[in-house]
Amino acid sequence: MARNVLRGRRPGAGTDIIRVAPGERGAAQSIAAGLRAAADGQTVLLAPGRYDEELLVDAAVRLRAERGPGSVSLASRTPVRITAAATLTDLTLAGADPGEPLLRIEEGSAELVGCGLLGGRIEVTGQARAVLRDCRLTGARLAGLYATGGAVVLLERCVVTDIDGIGVVAGESAQVTFCDTWIGAVTGSGVRARGTARFELAGGTVAAAGRNGISAEESASVAGRDVVVSRSGGDSVFASGSARVELVGCRLTDAAAAGVVAADHSKLVLTRCDVDRAGATGVVCRDEAEVSIDAGSVRGCAGNGLFVTDHGAVTLTGTALGDSTYSVLHVGGAGRLSATGAWLGPCAEHGLHAIGTGRAELTGGRVYGCGLAGLSTADSAEVTVTGSVLAGNRNGVVVGGTRPVRLTECVVDASGRAGVQVGVGGTVELADCRIDRAGTAGIVFEQDSGGTVDRCAVHDASGSGIVVWTGAKPQVTATSCTAGAKNALFVAEGGGGRYVDCVFTGSGYPAIHIGAGATPAVIRARIRDTELDVDVDPQARPSFEEIRLTEVARSLLPPAALAAAGRSEVPAAAGAAEAAGVSATETTAAAEAVTPTEADLPDLLAELDALVGLDRVKQDVQAQIKLMQTVRRRQQAGLASPPLSRHLVFAGNPGTGKTTVARLYGRLLAALGMLERGHLIEADRTTMVGEYVGHTGPRTRAVFRRALGGVLFIDEAYSLVPPGHTNDFGQEAIATLVKLMEDHRDDVVVIVAGYPLEMSRFVASNPGLASRFSRTMSFEDYGPAELTGIVEAQCRRHEYQLAEDARTAVHALFAAMDHGHGFGNGRAARQVFQRMTEHQAQRVADLADPSTDDLLRLTASDVSAAGSVA
Repeated sequence: MARNVLRGRRPGAGTDIIRVAPGERGAAQSIAAGLRAAADGQTVLLAPGRYDEELLVDAAVRLRAERGPGSVSLASRTPVRITAAATLTDLTLAGADPGEPLLRIEEGSAELVGCGLLGGRIEVTGQARAVLRDCRLTGARLAGLYATGGAVVLLERCVVTDIDGIGVVAGESAQVTFCDTWIGAVTGSGVRARGTARFELAGGTVAAAGRNGISAEESASVAGRDVVVSRSGGDSVFASGSARVELVGCRLTDAAAAGVVAADHSKLVLTRCDVDRAGATGVVCRDEAEVSIDAGSVRGCAGNGLFVTDHGAVTLTGTALGDSTYSVLHVGGAGRLSATGAWLGPCAEHGLHAIGTGRAELTGGRVYGCGLAGLSTADSAEVTVTGSVLAGNRNGVVVGGTRPVRLTECVVDASGRAGVQVGVGGTVELADCRIDRAGTAGIVFEQDSGGTVDRCAVHDASGSGIVVWTGAKPQVTATSCTAGAKNALFVAEGGGGRYVDCVFTGSGYPAIHIGAGATPAVIRARIRDTELDVDVDPQARPSFEEIRLTEVARSLLPPAALAAAGRSEVPAAAGAAEAAGVSATETTAAAEAVTPTEADLPDLLAELDALVGLDRVKQDVQAQIKLMQTVRRRQQAGLASPPLSRHLVFAGNPGTGKTTVARLYGRLLAALGMLERGHLIEADRTTMVGEYVGHTGPRTRAVFRRALGGVLFIDEAYSLVPPGHTNDFGQEAIATLVKLMEDHRDDVVVIVAGYPLEMSRFVASNPGLASRFSRTMSFEDYGPAELTGIVEAQCRRHEYQLAEDARTAVHALFAAMDHGHGFGNGRAARQVFQRMTEHQAQRVADLADPSTDDLLRLTASDVSAAGSVA
């Protein structure tokens, strides 16, 4: 091999191009000779062939293969060194030893375009700058590219492959940027950052790394966008020390180990990233690391979806995690987790499993399809869940630790077993929650457990609503248990607790069961729609105070335990209205007054006319009343009655006054003598449809019997025939209802209500319905002026005064609201009024000496406050 080491250079050669072609007259015979002849800015054009030379490029020249990529090969036993702003284009550099440097860029700003670099690594050191475009690095050992010192490197559309070691390493304070670069088939990590180095990855792929796809250590940082890291032999991403990794829009898939690991004091931020099919856990946060995941997903992992332990801290926002072999979220040690808007599930174990002294907060999320429990705790873990839905899990919530689990404004739905299970010695705090359709009991307090249940609803449990075992003493307030297959409240031997202002409705067994030695206190409870109110063991020592009974066939309570209203028959209309959540003042006339007579007819029509809006409905009702009056006069004259169907369809969105008009309609017919009492009984699918064969008919007949002499109002009637469920028990309810309507055609009026399109489908689903419900009244949505009128009516009723600017602001608020599907109409107006009064109360409380006018007046500021939460 010829040895030509260039140590100097000649200022100029008289042309912009220096051609190198060994054996050709007039051309430089070697690259070294061409470099000596070239001045700064000139091009050294290399003829095809193999060049065995050792080079130092210390001039700002351009070396380019004359015939393009693959035509020129430069082989050297020592590294090619660049110390100036040189450009190499379409060259192939081949090293003698894969474990040694092939190319060293020591100073200046070098650029490689379309080059092949074979059998050795590239080193960029000191303060050098290097740009590699459309290059291919293969066959090196230890690393494909190593940047150190303060070097700055850009790889654009490059390929780094077949490396016995790490793809690209950045150490000390080096900076490396990837753009659409592919790294694959390396035995070490794909990318490794150490010291205070910084990696920036924009597009590209790291595939089949033997160890980690991306590794950030010490105080290094990695920022990536739209990168795919796949099939790593270790973790897709590993951060340790105090390193920081920020990834946006990346996919981390099929790692043999974890998807993402944050250790030591590192920080890891994932935004819109997907972690899929990790061979172990999807995301691991340990030691004192911090992880933040926003709008991403973690799916199909062989371990947990996310595992946080030691003193790690994880924040999740709008992230979906599921399909994991173990629990979706596992919080252990003293780890901390905060999740907002997260979707968890399905999985074989728990949606969230918290142990040790871990702390977890879930807000506005959904946990579904978990094989053990949606939420489970043990040891001294502490969990708070707000505004979330736990649906379709084997158990909704299992409290197995000593610290309280807090659920506020949550829904626990369709649990295979218990909705909420509080383990031995455990504590739960439930507020404003709904526990629906539990496979066994709604809430279970095991031995010596306790806690609070405040303003909750337990509905349609396949077992008992609330179960309290020996030594358990929960505090239950303002909570309802409805439509349970067994007892509404079951207190076992030696159980206790305090149950205040609760409602127990429609239980299959006695509403309350109290075992031997139990000492519960039941105060101001309401028991409705059941065969027997209580079943008390002779050895029990319960306390009952001010119990109210409605539609209870048989009572075993002592008379002293009943409230005054509970000692006599409670009109059916009162029970139904209270079950629907209507206030006592709104149901006084229907529930407690005597049956209306013809003398009351003008007052009832005036009451109808006073309703806000509903002009078309008012006309239809008045037309019906005139028709009924004519029918009655014909009967009095001894004439035959014309064919007449009194049953109606009320079609309209929620909050448009359907229930209010139905109640008035019954009283109007009673005043005309067409109904015996005119009371209103409200029903829906839950009160008519049973859970097993033979259960639906009796339930439907029971609610129908209560409506005899009045109006049976079936809300959301279309739920009796859900689309695609031909074998649903709702069909039995409809068949039973049609026959009862025929048998008692003069004794009851049936009104079915719901959304317009769904009601059309419902009536058409059965010929018997279509023939009996031939008249539909359409309840149109309220406009801004009508909604403002409802607010004004609320003001008059509750003794408030609406200032003129407030009236204008209320109208503007309703005009700006979205009136689409789900808008509450009158309910929305009442909510706005309530929020206005709440804000006014806060405002007036800050006044030292408020006047009567201050107490009466609602202002525009109260409207603004109501609008901010509407």
